[in-house]
Amino acid sequence: MEKARGGLTRTMTVRADIVWSTMYGHSRATHMAAVEEMVNNYDCAPLVVEEIPGLIKVYSDRSVVWQVEPSIPAAEDKVLYKDDVFDEEIHLWTCLYLPKTKTKSRVPVFLHFHASEFCVLSPDSPAMHRMCHLWAAKLGVIIISVKYRLAPENRLPAAYHDSIAAFKWLEAMKKGGAVADPWLQSHSDFSKIFVMGESAVGNIVHHLGMWASAEAENGMEIKIKGMILLYPYFGGEDRMPSEEGGLSRFPLEYLDAFWRLALPVGSNKDHPFCNPVGKHSEDLDSGVSIPPMLFVVPGRDMLRDKQLQYCEFPKKKCVKEVEVVLLEDEDHGFIHVNVDGQSSVELHRCISDFIK
Repeated sequence: MEKARGGLTRTMTVRADIVWSTMYGHSRATHMAAVEEMVNNYDCAPLVVEEIPGLIKVYSDRSVVWQVEPSIPAAEDKVLYKDDVFDEEIHLWTCLYLPKTKTKSRVPVFLHFHASEFCVLSPDSPAMHRMCHLWAAKLGVIIISVKYRLAPENRLPAAYHDSIAAFKWLEAMKKGGAVADPWLQSHSDFSKIFVMGESAVGNIVHHLGMWASAEAENGMEIKIKGMILLYPYFGGEDRMPSEEGGLSRFPLEYLDAFWRLALPVGSNKDHPFCNPVGKHSEDLDSGVSIPPMLFVVPGRDMLRDKQLQYCEFPKKKCVKEVEVVLLEDEDHGFIHVNVDGQSSVELHRCISDFIK
């Protein structure tokens, strides 16, 4: 069964016609009038206009359907976890992970944004829960995994705005008072805040880092000590060699489809949200001081060349510490495929060294 956001459930089979929704603002939008006429005049079921198999479908009536996931597994002994709401109005929340071995000391805080390609998953997705649980235990840190709004119902910059709201919520936790969370008050070292994200959320980490760095210069009470970007999800209209090399297990058309769902209407992949080092990006000219950065680039990732191109950006900004870890035999999302593999162990070591 598939479940639609907003409560609608679909079980019928729908023909995948080559049509396009006006929500995209591209040339294929001209097909939409014919689709709407077909649906309205002939009592047809809504047609699929965009699909990433096993993850998400978008219909001609603009409803969005995603694959139903199982609930998160039961907690293990090494880590405590709980949910905490930071924006009741738009239903945003976090899942906090606290290693039991650190309950008598103050530890670094990881503000984590779950992988999504901006369109799917949440902090309580089993893969995200397992990763945060494992990393909290192995790294000895508090992890705050953030729920943010998803596209296409909430296109970018909604996810960026939600990441900023989460950061401001964390600042309120440091200030204390009636809203303070006891775990964060008792166990967080607010001088060691790291932001971490994989794939699309490495993209969010970039945009949050630029904003937070500017706010730190304006007197914000908390600062980012370091940024960890795991195979960040960037792109551009011009294809890079790694996108055409065929090494990755992820079809290139899936990544293009996610960008069509996530970017503002009428935008292409040279938009600064997608291509922060492109000719339209203002980040290249900003004078803010960026915190140290750790990049993890899988050698088989089709986005590898774009990631390595991005790695030159902080060097030009004179960031004091820029570390690039290239894992030649791994692909996009490898940390969920083999959580105890050699590359995952090496990644834990690199992050442990980075946060010392």
